[in-house]
Amino acid sequence: MWFSLGRSEGFPTQYPPNASAVHFDTIELGIIIVFLMLMFCFAISLPSTDKKANIFAYSRIFIQLLIGLLILLGNFGQNWEKAVVNAKTPYKAGNAAEINATIGVHIGLRSVNITLRSTSNHSSELKGEIIDYNERFTWTWDQGNLGFGPFAGRLQQEFRAAQLRGVPTPILWIVDYFVIDGEGFRYGRFYRTSGWYCHILMWSAFATWILALILFRSVIVYGGYCLGMTGILQLAANFIWVVVKNPSPLFIPFDGADLRTSFGSSFWITFFNGILCVICAVIIIVMDQRYDHYLYTYFDVDPLTSFDEISYLTPEEESVLRHKEVKNDIPLIPMAQQEEEEEDKVEYIPVYKKRGTVRYRQNAPLPPPVPREKKPKHLMNQVV
Repeated sequence: MWFSLGRSEGFPTQYPPNASAVHFDTIELGIIIVFLMLMFCFAISLPSTDKKANIFAYSRIFIQLLIGLLILLGNFGQNWEKAVVNAKTPYKAGNAAEINATIGVHIGLRSVNITLRSTSNHSSELKGEIIDYNERFTWTWDQGNLGFGPFAGRLQQEFRAAQLRGVPTPILWIVDYFVIDGEGFRYGRFYRTSGWYCHILMWSAFATWILALILFRSVIVYGGYCLGMTGILQLAANFIWVVVKNPSPLFIPFDGADLRTSFGSSFWITFFNGILCVICAVIIIVMDQRYDHYLYTYFDVDPLTSFDEISYLTPEEESVLRHKEVKNDIPLIPMAQQEEEEEDKVEYIPVYKKRGTVRYRQNAPLPPPVPREKKPKHLMNQVV
């Protein structure tokens, strides 16, 4: 009975649909919100009484999450190329009215966004018309057959659906450049191909970033190698986009203006993030070679996690290594066998070596001396 209250019709009031353009990318916004939530959660869970540890932890986590955020923004961003132009153009098919509008093209790895917006006074034919459009046309990932049939590519099918919906003429005019696939006019094919290879490289960079985060909690130098690979993969994506996308830049003429594309924010985000990853990786590798104590202090990791090779030396041999470099071809212990009674009286000091290295590190932490009889059985008769 509530629906009939105050209504003569006897059913709920129905309003016509009021379609409006989307002015931001929901995927990019969702990615940003997720990473901001992660940063906030870490910010409220890490505080301690040690101010120095707090600074190290906050800076470390902020940089690591920032790199992951920029990777995903570069992967799903819709601004690898962009172009904006103000031009006078026909509005719709079957209508002679023309409008002065701002037309924008935003090309991503998977699709192209086309915007059309006009706020000027229109003629009587368009009185009350709201001209604010944002249409996306995707090409993931099959090129499909020629034409607009059921076996055509996704871009061609969406173009035909837009024609049936009555999308404004300037938008269809731009999409037509991506739909045509013949002779030397293959913008859609080249953008689809370059987007395919770039999105593979970007997902690979995301995987190596995850692996770097894991390794930063154990052997930091290996995490540095993975971080460097993350940067290289992103720079490779930039290179592929520049080389493969199309042999000539996209050029679309309008009345009194020409639409020409240029690199957008997503392209530059990927480029600078790749440079950042490479620089951070170089810093980590150099510090591991020379200042590993500070490096492990910054990452709050036990330095012994990066040592896995042990050599048993006498105190005299250990003191020689502390003050003098010994070549690898000089034996540390004479080859002549000593009496077993004398060997039992000798104490051996375990010296730890870095993973994957041969050179002895002078700043390697040394545990207390270990008597020979406490050595592992497989090392009892081994010459160091």
